[in-house]
Amino acid sequence: MEPMDSSSDLFPLVVGFVALAVRAVMFAWPWITAPRTTGPFNVTKHWSPVPEEGQERAPTGTPLAGWFRRVISTRLEEGETLEGFAQAFFSPPRPSDWGIKLGLDTHPLLVAVTPRRLLLFEFGYSTVKRFCAIGFEEVRYLIPPKPGAFGMSGALRFGLDSGYEYKIGFLGPLFSAEGMQQEQQLAAYLRSIAPRFVSGSTTDLLAA
Repeated sequence: MEPMDSSSDLFPLVVGFVALAVRAVMFAWPWITAPRTTGPFNVTKHWSPVPEEGQERAPTGTPLAGWFRRVISTRLEEGETLEGFAQAFFSPPRPSDWGIKLGLDTHPLLVAVTPRRLLLFEFGYSTVKRFCAIGFEEVRYLIPPKPGAFGMSGALRFGLDSGYEYKIGFLGPLFSAEGMQQEQQLAAYLRSIAPRFVSGSTTDLLAA
């Protein structure tokens, strides 16, 4: 009678354990690599809610740059000019961002910049859910997006005097010429104004 090969019996268990470990690391990685913060991070509950009634819903099957521009225009003040905008997402994702998402909710942010303010829109499925306008006088530090591959942009990091902090990644819409142009304009404008916000107290953040 041949002895039993215990190694062959253990192989499926080892493979299963490794697979579970890999999935656990992938799930936890956004939190493991989350940037250091001193205040509330990527919080939107205090943003102004926007009623769904009366909103123009996002079109389907077509580039959204034109719709984004119309959404932003409703929030511009008299004489305020738009310097660029981009669809975006929280980086790392918040716990509420996990799960099955459809429509605009897959990349739930729109970021716009003017000479006066940052304008932030949080989406639901096809309409704006919350809105926040941040005057530059409220910004404590701002680390602008670095140029990325194929003309895309790196993450935007900024903190407010109120204690709130945000890190936002950009979609990089390669198949939308206007979308890419607007994202690049937004990133370039933020880089042009960033020196006014950087101070010695944020040196440790620049490498994040």
